Amino acid sequence: MLAAAARGEWMAARARGPGGVGSGARASLAGSGLGGGGRAPAGPGRSMTTPVRPVALTIGVFDGLHRGHQAVIAATVEAARRRAGAAWVATFDPHPDTVVRGSAPRPWITPPDERADLLHQMGIDRVEIARFDREIQALTPEGFLDRVLGPGAPLAALVLGADFRMGRDRVGDRAYLESLGRSRGFEVLEVPLVKGDGAKLSSTALRQEVVAGRVESASEIMGRPYALEGRIGSGAGRGTGLGYPTANLEIHPAKLLPAPGIYISYNDLGGGERQPGITYIGSASTFGPGPTRVEVHLLDFSGSLRGRHLKTMLISQLRADEVFSSPADLVKAMEKDLQRARAFWAASKPAGRESRA
Repeated sequence: MLAAAARGEWMAARARGPGGVGSGARASLAGSGLGGGGRAPAGPGRSMTTPVRPVALTIGVFDGLHRGHQAVIAATVEAARRRAGAAWVATFDPHPDTVVRGSAPRPWITPPDERADLLHQMGIDRVEIARFDREIQALTPEGFLDRVLGPGAPLAALVLGADFRMGRDRVGDRAYLESLGRSRGFEVLEVPLVKGDGAKLSSTALRQEVVAGRVESASEIMGRPYALEGRIGSGAGRGTGLGYPTANLEIHPAKLLPAPGIYISYNDLGGGERQPGITYIGSASTFGPGPTRVEVHLLDFSGSLRGRHLKTMLISQLRADEVFSSPADLVKAMEKDLQRARAFWAASKPAGRESRA
């Protein structure tokens, strides 16, 4: 069954028309940044100079930008607007756990550039991407705020999640920060936890759903479909040879991929053009060992896509990846996959192919 979030995203994309899903300005990560990280600008038309407007700031990893994160972001934007100020987010790369706990690096649900794009689309004016290292870890809450804001950016509101702590030894809880706010002249706002099915929404729970291929559940946690995007590159041409051409996506190397398999998807090609399709994640092991790849077959589409940017939004897993005894058996399975995908879109409203140039 189609997750409510995914259905809502499809309906919203149709209503928005050209420039809807995935068409926001991509944030550049170049710049001086914190601790060697990047400072992502606010998008077209906004100044790169330090604003003199008051700042509403929130801080966090925000991997996945799920509905719990979105509540904090919305509160930050609202706090900025009430004060005629600017909404800022400070986030991190790499994940703090790699430094604090010595954990091995793991794929991002939303890599930093994707996270910055989404934050700008949610109304954030500036995204500060701090390179989390021992120096950042050792900062007091005061020191970190000073590092983020720099000179001339007055902090008016600090927006926190309900379980937020910051600074060396995690001393910066709500009481600490409220005391700091009284001395420095900023307000501390706490956003209540957002729960789904009675449980706290978390990046950990979201990651588990994605890894298992349960993209419908992941969509419910995120409030939008789980998406993969990148430039369309060249492949081995096997899909074309079998009669089912595919677009081979060059995915961010640190992006978390769902479980291998075939997924119903709808796909944003930019310029308002969106196409239903099926997306394959796997190593095409029927043809021998190889790297994991992401391939998209668009329903009833003809033409060249190489070099274009494509965002594939995963709606539901049709089946797990399989190894077939012959290419002919693979083609039979693909035909069944396409029949099921067409039946899905025929039962959905709006249904079928949608394309706007």
